[in-house]
Amino acid sequence: MLPSMKNRQVAGKSKRLDLQRPLLFYRIVLCIAVVVALRLIQVQIFLREKYAVIAERQFKYELALAPERGGIFDRRLRPIAMNVPTYTIIANPKRIKDVGHTAAVLAKHLNLSAGQIAAQLRGKGSFVYITRRASRLAGLTIKTLSLPGIECRLEMSRQYPKGMIGCHLVGYTDIDGKGLSGVELAYDNVLQGVPGKVILQQTADGRKKFRHSDYPEQQAENGDHVVLTIDYAIQSIAQRELRRTLQECSADTGAVIIMNPNSGEVVAMAVEPSFDPNAPAKYAPSTWRLRAITDLFEPGSTFKLVTMAAVLNEKLRKPTDRVFCENGAYRVMRETIHDVHPYGTLSLRDVLIKSSNIGMAKTAQGIDKRIIYRYARDFGFGSRTGIELRGEEDGILNPLERWSGFTPLAMSYGHEVGVTPLQMCNMFSTIANGGRVLQPYIIKEIRDPDQNVVFMSSGKILRRVISEATADTLREMMADVVEYGTGKKAAVPGVQVCGKTGTARKVRMNGGGYIANQYVANFGGFFPKERPQYAMYIMIDNPRGSYLGGETAAPCFRRIASEIMYYKGIEVEADDDQAVQALLAKQPRRRVPNFVGYDRDGAKDLARAADIQLTFAEKGDLVTAQAPKAGSYVENGALIRLHCSEMSEEAMAMRTIPNLIGLPIRSALNLLGEKGIHAVVNGSGRVVRQQPSAGKQLRATEQILLQCESSVDLRKLLLL
Repeated sequence: MLPSMKNRQVAGKSKRLDLQRPLLFYRIVLCIAVVVALRLIQVQIFLREKYAVIAERQFKYELALAPERGGIFDRRLRPIAMNVPTYTIIANPKRIKDVGHTAAVLAKHLNLSAGQIAAQLRGKGSFVYITRRASRLAGLTIKTLSLPGIECRLEMSRQYPKGMIGCHLVGYTDIDGKGLSGVELAYDNVLQGVPGKVILQQTADGRKKFRHSDYPEQQAENGDHVVLTIDYAIQSIAQRELRRTLQECSADTGAVIIMNPNSGEVVAMAVEPSFDPNAPAKYAPSTWRLRAITDLFEPGSTFKLVTMAAVLNEKLRKPTDRVFCENGAYRVMRETIHDVHPYGTLSLRDVLIKSSNIGMAKTAQGIDKRIIYRYARDFGFGSRTGIELRGEEDGILNPLERWSGFTPLAMSYGHEVGVTPLQMCNMFSTIANGGRVLQPYIIKEIRDPDQNVVFMSSGKILRRVISEATADTLREMMADVVEYGTGKKAAVPGVQVCGKTGTARKVRMNGGGYIANQYVANFGGFFPKERPQYAMYIMIDNPRGSYLGGETAAPCFRRIASEIMYYKGIEVEADDDQAVQALLAKQPRRRVPNFVGYDRDGAKDLARAADIQLTFAEKGDLVTAQAPKAGSYVENGALIRLHCSEMSEEAMAMRTIPNLIGLPIRSALNLLGEKGIHAVVNGSGRVVRQQPSAGKQLRATEQILLQCESSVDLRKLLLL
């Protein structure tokens, strides 16, 4: 082939390639455009919802609005459980450049070491709790430091201003505010409220967040308040005297229940040992248990009232009927029944007064066992009382087919039956009110966040178990138990007390008989005899030394009843002045009143009323100190030394003003009342301003001005 022809062929191919290259390029561009268009169609039409969700996640931030948990109050609206503003300190370790510096700064304001904080900050995640429930001062201080990667969040934390008083009944919450025991658990849904939420817009890196008018906001609904039937003052008395009794007789545990027998209201429910619900983890789990409704035991002779009620109500016996008590030992059905003291022939009345097991067993011996079972069941044994608390036990009342021939005799004096302290207290209430079994309850009211009553409890009569005439007869016999019998140490100056003592051997937990030398001492009763206002039951578990109910539980009853009478102003009988003085003279110890703040004449009047002897250390006119301290006990005739000052009463009455900003007005007034500060209130809701400010000193003659508002942004109010 000629060279020229070859050149023409090469040139032709080159020309065709030059023409094909742009075409190929256009084709490629067209294909890319088609792919992009198809992808756009896919994203904009078919995957629109998916990518809209992703976009929302990137630019929207949903912030949960926690509702404020409702408060728990006693019957006089004194706060027992409330909320206080605290701070949660959160870190994002990925945004912290200088871990050592950040940890050192935080450690200055938190109850943590720099090493502990640094270890948390070196984590790999993007969210770490440094601490929760930090104080308001610590939270606000850290917030103003603007440390990179550190966030301060306001949280309302549960606080129990009364500490251990009523701890088992009220219960406690976890760190997130969820009820774990007591009323906090039983009424968690009522107290909790309904969470809300707010949608914020944020930058791509999530550092800045701000409100957007297009995003809706759902306000949280705060929880309702629960008002208890408990009277804090009586609860405090019961708990203090129970603790004293356990210490004096070296007992393991104990319980006191006080009820209004005419309504079923539980006025006090004390259990010892106790714990502080502000820090329950610091106490053994065994101290958390509400033994008043969970612990079972054989009651012993206090249960004799059930058998006595049965025989009197069925008219099978009369109080004057006589029974031979075998001089202290009675062998029957291969069992031997003993009395503490040997007795011959006793009337049925004296069987109860002297608490004869033999006399009671022989009384029950001729009775149809179905009658004894029916009365025990109708008094409420073997089933829960229905009180509004979790964990209540049924007790043990075996069905008739499981009874042996000896069971009616054993039950007549409180063996072969398992009871709770609440069941026993309800039995005494039944006799006190004339024979009606009422359902015990502890919730007086439920109020909405604005303090409007939305629910009010009332007494519920379950059934009548004995006639009023039988109840009257039992009251007379129980009054004689206290005046002449085993319950003498329960007698209260100036008022007739009806009661019954009980002592029983302690049953093994596995059901294998009794524990050697361990007992349950108890006493139940009510007062005044005519128109009873209070029924009380006391259980002492495993007292050392003297273990009889009349020696351990009965004196505790007397002390509690005496203080309730003083607190409630129950009038003593007019013709009983000599008896009052005689009983006072027999009491070996006196409780020391608080004399601080009284002038000389006032201190003398108080000492005269308390039957206390005084001596004055100085010539001043105002008592500024005393020894022994208020609340302690001294022997009869001991001198109380009072130190006096010439300072004016006004000067002695200076008060430090607390910080009330953000508190509900009722909580603020209660706090001021405890400090003896008077207030003038404008508005309602929460305190937004106070004058004078926190930390200032106020004289007794001066008042603090509180400005309140009902619609308050708590975060803004607390300088978030």
